[in-house]
Amino acid sequence: MICPRCDDSRADKIFEAPEDGSWELYRCPRCYFVWRNTEEEEVTNPDLYDPRFKLNEEKIAAMDPKPPIPPIRKENRTRHRDGG
Repeated sequence: MICPRCDDSRADKIFEAPEDGSWELYRCPRCYFVWRNTEEEEVTNPDLYDPRFKLNEEKIAAMDPKPPIPPIRKENRTRHRDGG
């Protein structure tokens, strides 16, 4: 599968609709773009993807790093004084 955003050929299916297989979810390991196979062709087809949003090696290298996702808090968090 070719990524519509950066044209990398390593994009892979990462998920499928669990009950009826009516949609599939794909992700690119190079630019991290994620898309469903049910989206319009302007999103799924690399040739039709808006050139303003295309990424190349230079643009990807210049991107800010993604911040890490913090760990999930425990359920026994302190409640607000108003009870919320």
